[in-house]
Amino acid sequence: MRRDGTAELRARAHHAEALLRMAEGDRAGAERALRAGLRVLDAFRASLGATELRVHAAGHGGELARLGVRLAMERGDARAVLTWAERFRARAVVPHPARPAGDPAMARDLAELRQVVAAQAEAVAAGADPADLRRRQAVLEESVRRGARRTGGTRRTGGPGPVPPAELGRALGPAALVEYLAVDGALHAVVVAAGRVRLHRLGTVAEAEDHVAALRHGLRRMAYGTRSVAAAGDLVAAKAGRLDALLLRPLRLDGPLLVVPTGALHALPWAALPSLAERPVCVAPSAALWHRAAVTAPPARAGAAVFVAGPGLPHATAEVAALARRSPGARQLTGRRATAEAVLGALDGADLAHIAAHGQFRSDNPLFSALRLVDGPLTVYDLERLARPPRRVVLSACESGLSAVHPGDELLGLTAALLGLGATSLVASVVPVPDAATRPLMLRLYRHLRSGAGSAAALARARRDLAGAGPAARVAAAGFACFGAGFA
Repeated sequence: MRRDGTAELRARAHHAEALLRMAEGDRAGAERALRAGLRVLDAFRASLGATELRVHAAGHGGELARLGVRLAMERGDARAVLTWAERFRARAVVPHPARPAGDPAMARDLAELRQVVAAQAEAVAAGADPADLRRRQAVLEESVRRGARRTGGTRRTGGPGPVPPAELGRALGPAALVEYLAVDGALHAVVVAAGRVRLHRLGTVAEAEDHVAALRHGLRRMAYGTRSVAAAGDLVAAKAGRLDALLLRPLRLDGPLLVVPTGALHALPWAALPSLAERPVCVAPSAALWHRAAVTAPPARAGAAVFVAGPGLPHATAEVAALARRSPGARQLTGRRATAEAVLGALDGADLAHIAAHGQFRSDNPLFSALRLVDGPLTVYDLERLARPPRRVVLSACESGLSAVHPGDELLGLTAALLGLGATSLVASVVPVPDAATRPLMLRLYRHLRSGAGSAAALARARRDLAGAGPAARVAAAGFACFGAGFA
């Protein structure tokens, strides 16, 4: 069974062997079986081109990785815990294969999908019934999904392994790594800092999830509420303080921080926590992905900057115009010029891409999460057609940093797609943010970027500049995060 059958069956056979070895007291044999199971899944995932299928296949490895983590925790080995956590999460480092830009059927479906979604918005605004358009949207989305599943994979049989802690420490410099894990309902953190690797047991997963949900609710009320804003502010302060006490204070860390979340922590606006309000923070799906981006990042592409404004945001065009004026040679795509194909063409190979647009996170199908352009949504499926993603990205859009979390902390969404394709760093929001409050934050962010600060430090300084501003500005400052490698 370990040599025959589907990849899932072979992985399950290795899992069963690991459990048998554990029952016999052979912990080393159990770990060998778990590593063999993960190798089977790694090779299978590499053969798949569709992100949706890759994520589904990744889910089969969750139990293998969690059992490896438990074995390492039993002996209190912090380095082994980190290695097992990264042995699975590191597979997010494998660049996703680009969707063939010349696939005419998928291109037609995506173009019609944009038209149908745009027509729906017009129908709703006119008071018409959009039911037929919604049915057509569902048909087109299923056709796009089927087309994506036909994309071939890389056919590579090996994936990147975990980065040794000593190498991580050298790359981190003065920064510290905190990698969170959920094991049997308990939340743990592995910390790499000052040449040491430490393991901490924190509170319960349920407690963290409740506080994150309440914090996000309070931020939404602060951003858009016309009543009880003061009460919402009190709720945010209380929940941010509780999360700070749960997630950070026991770790006693100062300086820049690299965070690898788990589960609901992927939706946490980290800058809302008092300990992190003015510190440079990077968020990454895995330490290995951060290391790849930080150590092997492509050089800057001189003059290759593009600024895009989508429709329906009163301040977007002014924001883009103000930023582009300070970037000689930059391309501006606004108004009728900001079409999906024009934007994709400009993004491909850009050094910096800034998109101010309405963002939509699709929890029902995260690969249709989108940025709204003049001719309709620019989805993850569109972005996966990029041959070379922008090196640095700023998404001035609501919830553009959210990702759906699948077993094994495999992520789906706009941010996950761009990082998976090879973008080095990305600034995006994990909460709804008001347009009027976002523009001042963006202007300050770029002021600090032009002074030479990395994305994480520039964002921290922009937040500091807005300290004492109104509730909406505080939500915008807290809601944006730097993903990937943003310290340099």
